[in-house]
Amino acid sequence: MQQPLDFHTHHAAFGAYGSFTLGAIGAGGGFNVHDGRRPSADEIYVGFGRASQGLRLLPFSQVSQADLSAFATSGKPSKNLSCGMIPESEVTRTLHWATDSWQAEGLRFVLATPFGEVPDPRMRGWEAVGNQLLPAVWGELEFDNTHSTEPAIVVFGMGGGDQGVVALEQSGIVGVTRQGRVGFATTANSQAKGFCDFSLDDALGNDLAVRTPHGLGSTFGLSWTVPAGVVGRFPIALGWYWDGLATVGLKSRYAYTRLWKNLEEVLFAAVACHGEALGIAQERDAELEDSSLSPERKWMLAHATRGYFGNMQVLATEGGDPVCIVNEGEYCMMNTLDLSVDQAFFEARFFPWFTREVLDLFADRHSFVDQLKIPGETRIYPGGISFSHDMGVRNTFCTPGNSSYERPNLEDCFSHMCFEQACNWPLTAAVYLETTGDIQWCEGRARLLEGVLESLERREHPESSLRQGVPGTDSSRCGTGTEITTYDSLDPSLAQTRQNLYSTVKLWASYLALERLLAASGRRSQAALARSGAVRSAKAVADWPGRNEILPAIADGRNASAILPALEGLVYPLYWKDTQAISPEGPFGAMVKKLGMHLEQIQSDKICRFKDGGWRISSTSENSWLSKIWIAQHVAERVYGCEADALADQAHLGWLAAGSSRWGYCDQIVHGKAIGSKYYPRGVTSILFLG
Repeated sequence: MQQPLDFHTHHAAFGAYGSFTLGAIGAGGGFNVHDGRRPSADEIYVGFGRASQGLRLLPFSQVSQADLSAFATSGKPSKNLSCGMIPESEVTRTLHWATDSWQAEGLRFVLATPFGEVPDPRMRGWEAVGNQLLPAVWGELEFDNTHSTEPAIVVFGMGGGDQGVVALEQSGIVGVTRQGRVGFATTANSQAKGFCDFSLDDALGNDLAVRTPHGLGSTFGLSWTVPAGVVGRFPIALGWYWDGLATVGLKSRYAYTRLWKNLEEVLFAAVACHGEALGIAQERDAELEDSSLSPERKWMLAHATRGYFGNMQVLATEGGDPVCIVNEGEYCMMNTLDLSVDQAFFEARFFPWFTREVLDLFADRHSFVDQLKIPGETRIYPGGISFSHDMGVRNTFCTPGNSSYERPNLEDCFSHMCFEQACNWPLTAAVYLETTGDIQWCEGRARLLEGVLESLERREHPESSLRQGVPGTDSSRCGTGTEITTYDSLDPSLAQTRQNLYSTVKLWASYLALERLLAASGRRSQAALARSGAVRSAKAVADWPGRNEILPAIADGRNASAILPALEGLVYPLYWKDTQAISPEGPFGAMVKKLGMHLEQIQSDKICRFKDGGWRISSTSENSWLSKIWIAQHVAERVYGCEADALADQAHLGWLAAGSSRWGYCDQIVHGKAIGSKYYPRGVTSILFLG
């Protein structure tokens, strides 16, 4: 596979809700700090130059000319170094799991975003997390000047942004910062020189000399000289810093502020551990490269991983307790629970304690007890515990028990998701338990687990004798409206909660999750009740009215939509290695077989396919979410033995590399192009492909 060239991706640090976004041709890029709504669009300059040919820059940005017409000038204009772009056709790019590199005309530029297992700060203290909390990414510039008889200059810089550029005042490093919030640095022994001027060509003379920095300028960067006949290799650390409050409502600050006082300290520490950081990145690269995944799946996992880290916050209260958040891309909603349940598979691999912190915050601050209503009745029934859709938006926590998204008296987007979130919490908790074996935590949450079980039972029907394993109520929080699911932008085939096939299979999985959690916490009788609930839901699916082996999305006798997420609930017992639960010969075999026939029909008849071969969430909607498609592909391959769909993978890669090229990882796709869920974290469901 020839890797794509023209696309943005995050280059982001663990828990720092910031990134250096780069990669789309002509689109610029740069730092995003404490704001994930869109990529930055500063001019980015990476290249080399010789006196005989001027600067040659990777084609990230055009070099703007400064407008100095408001300033009185006299004398002859200075002779500047001319600037030109290296043609796209001469540039190659390679995206690995933790490094992203560009090569052209003897220049090699690498950005590294190392990641790996992270110690639990609640158990071991913040100091144990150490450099993994640095709000930084690492770069390396290499230029081969062995075939030239004249010296060259290598540059890394930015322009087009705000003023306020100053040189770092730290012994041992050379660097530049902007307004004390973002900057980059290198080792002093690399003989680097910092520059700052109105434009790049103002900063450099045609003799390769770096002019005296001009404080009014907004173009800044670092330069190095490479003698003729030499290969130059130069480290770069790129960092950012957000001082003061990170969130309000629930007050917290970035955890890294407990270890480093300012940007200068961050950059000094980042330069010092440059070699270690690149080594960790190379280990991650090798892990993915050595896997059996196809090139397309390797690329998509690498791209999606960066989107996750670009939205992630690890914060601390004044008392030092962790506050963990994943923001929802362009929407900036905090810990959207129907993303948390999907992202838990990735967190389980590297830092499962993060998942626990999110679960605890939902339990302690964003849970509530509601009442229930049945369509056509005026009576209000006792309900049960559930959880808000999210915790807030744009670094502002909502009041306890509430979300930024949900509103009453609606039947589609922005209505409540009380059933969905009552499923998502125990499903996420069971992933955490499977990963960690943390029985003590389960025991501490036993009363909550009992309450969630009772809540899900009542959401089938308030009367136990009328429960049939299918969600049949709406929360009183909906007012005159009805409940929806995470598939809020689709038609009722997936957006409606009641009598929904997707919701019913998810309810089955949630009962199995509760059985495991309650058994681990010593509640055997309640675990048995949860098992009974799973039996009811499995029977409901086995008896689901269908036509030509396709199960309609809604069991109302009218809806005929075919949906891919009917399979989604199977991913949880698959993850727990509960082979009996997902076996056609097991206790739920009738349901498993029926879903298998459904899958075969919607794929063989291309009902849930787009023209390019990509998978379709619903036969009656043009919307598809890649993160959800990947869950379904994983189930299809691991439960039903389907071969990996190479044509679909190629289509999905195209949706990201071409249809979403200016936005980093994007999740919501229509006709191969991103229409929403831009700059998004949830694509890390692709970690499931690694097994």
